[in-house]
Amino acid sequence: MNKTYKFPALWMMCLMLFSCLSFTACDNGDDEDTNQYKGGVSLNVFGPSPVARGGVLRFLGSGMDKVTAVVIPGCDDITDIEVISDTEIRVTVPQTAQPGLITLKIPKGEITTKTELTFTEPIDLASVSPIEVKPGEVITITGEYLNLIKEVIFADNVIVTEFDSQSRKELKVKVPIEAKTGQIIISDGAEIPNWIYSEEALTVALPTYTQSSAATIKAGNSLVITGENLNWVSSVKFGDVEVSEITVSEDAEALTVVVPATAKSGAVTLVCYSGAEVAAGEITTVIPTGLSAVPEVVKNGADITITGKDLDLIVSATFPNVADAVELKQGASATKIAVAVPELAQDGDIALNLANGESVIIAYKTLKPVVTAFNPVALTAGDTVTIAGTDLDLVSAIVFAGEESPTVTLAKYNHISDKLLGITVPGVAETCAPTLILKNGMEVKTTVTLAITPATDPAIATINPNAVVQGNEFTITGKNLNTVEAFYIGETKVTVFGKRTETEVEMAVPKTAKAGVTAIKMVNYEGKEFISDVTMEVLTPEKTIWEGSVVLGNWANGCQDLAWGGYDWDTVVVGQTLYFYFEEDTSSTWWQLKLGQGSDWGTLPDFKEFAGADAVGLEAGATKFSYSLGAKDLEALQKNKGLIFQGGYLTVTKITIEVK
Repeated sequence: MNKTYKFPALWMMCLMLFSCLSFTACDNGDDEDTNQYKGGVSLNVFGPSPVARGGVLRFLGSGMDKVTAVVIPGCDDITDIEVISDTEIRVTVPQTAQPGLITLKIPKGEITTKTELTFTEPIDLASVSPIEVKPGEVITITGEYLNLIKEVIFADNVIVTEFDSQSRKELKVKVPIEAKTGQIIISDGAEIPNWIYSEEALTVALPTYTQSSAATIKAGNSLVITGENLNWVSSVKFGDVEVSEITVSEDAEALTVVVPATAKSGAVTLVCYSGAEVAAGEITTVIPTGLSAVPEVVKNGADITITGKDLDLIVSATFPNVADAVELKQGASATKIAVAVPELAQDGDIALNLANGESVIIAYKTLKPVVTAFNPVALTAGDTVTIAGTDLDLVSAIVFAGEESPTVTLAKYNHISDKLLGITVPGVAETCAPTLILKNGMEVKTTVTLAITPATDPAIATINPNAVVQGNEFTITGKNLNTVEAFYIGETKVTVFGKRTETEVEMAVPKTAKAGVTAIKMVNYEGKEFISDVTMEVLTPEKTIWEGSVVLGNWANGCQDLAWGGYDWDTVVVGQTLYFYFEEDTSSTWWQLKLGQGSDWGTLPDFKEFAGADAVGLEAGATKFSYSLGAKDLEALQKNKGLIFQGGYLTVTKITIEVK
């Protein structure tokens, strides 16, 4: 026998003689006095309730010996009454009894209770057969009071509420296709239900796998899987890729599924409606083969054509030194595809990407520019030169020999055509065959030498550091620096110097120098001006007003430490710059920062106009953001409880303010 969870039977030890269940009798007789305990017929109490079927039910009152029958719903009149005295009678509750009001029959009338009789139901699960079944077959559950069962629950909470048949001692239910091996539960369906578990697990049969139509298959083609009971299969998994669109034959011995483009080589699994899985062998997916590229050397920006077999599996191409994949040109087929070579692509292997995340590679090379001549062929450092050659539009910078490898970064105006470049040779450059830096980052060493006579004019090769706070010192190196009478940072003259030699000068940025990126102007003793080829950034002094770590998340958090008295904004003036230092969450592709007022976290008015929205977008790799407060911003900060900040995917670590 199975273990059964039964209702408590403690009440059978306690009579409900003095409970709250009191009843009023109804007497249809003319001769009997129904006053309690005064010789008439009246019912005071009955019990127990709930009562077990087969148990004894007691009635207490007056004139109980005159009761001729007890009527309980669901069974015939009970006339086998045990008279204990004129104040008590007892009857045995039939097994067919149902909840409801009880009627006591007397010679000239009836007495009906006002409270229904209820029952304890000792539900019992005795057996389940058969214990090994297939989905769709009927199992028989035997036990006691199975007529009270509302649900049969199979493993993993698969619930059946409709039964083939149901009686007190037997219940028949069809095994659903979603059922899997495990114990079954019968439930009375109450709000807090009684659950009775089967002692043994029900074993539900699974489909069987025999073979597949192909071991190697191309994505998009149909795979036929044979076996038995394949109608129990809801989907097919190729590794982690699940396909629910399947076709099963009428005899359930063949299943057809289209191999998805995202499928990889590996295991195939049948997934049943129950969630159970059945191994169905392995497949090897086809990849493109026989690859060749035309042309073998291709210019950045031009198309490269790749031929081979099964190229219709390719969805994109990835080039060396280019993060993003490149879409294929229109007209791609199984034997030929074309793709544009990105400007930043370098020599190496092109990865041809399949939809399943795999790729095949083919080697290629990019076209390199060639320098054929300089005009003039000899010059003084600082002079201009025209460079002739081929494919010079690929060049982004030219590196010369000399101190710190002086470099000319090309602007649009330097590109006369794809065959001509016009540049000014750096003042510290020396005779050499220059090196070309291409737009894709590759270097090309030229073979034509440019004769360079050292200049007598001053020239700056390096500025160290190249970002300097107003009032701080820095050092420049170069040539003929001893010929310079005056140095200017932007338009502001330098007045504080340290060491000064022909090749090195130490100086301090004037406190009044304008912040920003600027070249250094040099004026020699003859009054002639020279502008440096290299630039520096002038920074304003900063004072830290907040430091910590606030992870903003996706607009989940913010900070009001500089609001509600956290900082004295009355000491700030219009135009003063705030600097925000942060780290970007690299799991995101976007980053935002909002500046607002403490009272309602509304966006600062001038900042909103600056950002074009409530927040400013930040570039990938950024670590610092600066913003100069407008008049409306400052008014809002001073009147509306200071500054708050919030945004997306940043961890803010420090805020500083420009020192005025």
